[in-house]
Amino acid sequence: MLDQLFKLIQTESQEEIIENPAIPNEMNNHAVGLATDSVFGGLQSALSNGGLKDVLGMFTGNSESGANNPIASGISGNLIDSLMKKFGIDSPVATQMAGSLIPKVLSRLVQKTNDPNDSSFDINGVIGSLIGGAPQGGSGVQIPGLTPQPNGGGIDFGGILKNLSHGGLDTNHDGGMGLDDLTGLIGQAAGSAGQHNGQPQGGVMDMLKELMGN
Repeated sequence: MLDQLFKLIQTESQEEIIENPAIPNEMNNHAVGLATDSVFGGLQSALSNGGLKDVLGMFTGNSESGANNPIASGISGNLIDSLMKKFGIDSPVATQMAGSLIPKVLSRLVQKTNDPNDSSFDINGVIGSLIGGAPQGGSGVQIPGLTPQPNGGGIDFGGILKNLSHGGLDTNHDGGMGLDDLTGLIGQAAGSAGQHNGQPQGGVMDMLKELMGN
């Protein structure tokens, strides 16, 4: 997911980063990397803190992806701090950059994830990356501690999104696992993945180095 997210932000940040005189041209990709890290880390942190419903709500359209969304606000705050520390940008300038870029990026991420004709993102791949795994066999995300279903799949977040958009979660109507159960499992997995990746300037940034090229 990181490379697709990096490219998405690179495309969407023409005004905020690429053409912004506050960012030296040779450091454009590094700034895009900081934004990528902020988005990825912010979503991962939301999951690890029990925010599965909030994250999924963004993808169902049940909550906005703009500046008033707590997740978007947290991501923007992280990016503001990173821009100020890395480039010495004043707080008002960094705030304007992040406030413009992050809602736009999240909106495009949601749009592309929900577009059946766009294969760059899918909800299983997004959640799978955030919890340190990936969809297996194309049938869902495997969660540590969760017994795989007979069909070999794990959790199909695409099905969950459809049901959440209609006000429910029990995708097969068998009275099985609910959102609270999933939130705990996903939170533990995301927390473990975050600890493995290290601090924001550690694991994720290390994985982005080749894309950043500086």
